[in-house]
Amino acid sequence: ELCRASPGVRHLVYASSSSVYGGNTKVPFAETDRVDNPVSVYAATKKADELISSTYSHLFGLPQTGLRFFTVYGPWGRPDMAAWIFTEAMLAGKPIRVFNHGEMWRDFTYVDDVVDGVVAVLDKPPGAGVERHRIYNIGNSQPVHLGRFIETLENLLGVKAIRENLPMQPGDVEKTYADTSALERDFGFKPKVSIEEGLAKFVDWYRREWRPEGKR
Repeated sequence: ELCRASPGVRHLVYASSSSVYGGNTKVPFAETDRVDNPVSVYAATKKADELISSTYSHLFGLPQTGLRFFTVYGPWGRPDMAAWIFTEAMLAGKPIRVFNHGEMWRDFTYVDDVVDGVVAVLDKPPGAGVERHRIYNIGNSQPVHLGRFIETLENLLGVKAIRENLPMQPGDVEKTYADTSALERDFGFKPKVSIEEGLAKFVDWYRREWRPEGKR
């Protein structure tokens, strides 16, 4: 409503999520895939977000772009995500919960790559008519096995993870994998940061800024 009432707003870019793909088994996930099978309340809210945004764009002429983020990580990330949870637990000598016995793949996307994509999209609003609202995937397009993710953290932290293997938790999915060809075609988007480089940057930040020696 604030954007609609502000004459200076030419384009609203908002965060959707890879979770909208729900229980889809076809990979990589493409924007043209069906997204009417959410497996969590969070996924349902993100799908609702896209529908409301599309309707607003149609009714009020506000250009909007929704970006389906794929497992964003990095400095100042969410503390309920794997990079943060695992790092904190491993440094404290506590076990980490590994769901589906580790048979999980995630399209981890470093925050700097996401920012590059957001800025590129923001500077190029969609056109008139049905194209006034659009959706893009924004991910790394390289799913990483959870075992590799944990081993990378072990090497960076210099500690061995205590793994508590558990079955799949309700509302979760086995694999995420972004088809970013549309974003690359329209904006030249190409992620640059590998999981090894990204986790190294996260661990360095965590040790320097969030948990320096003797604090927190």
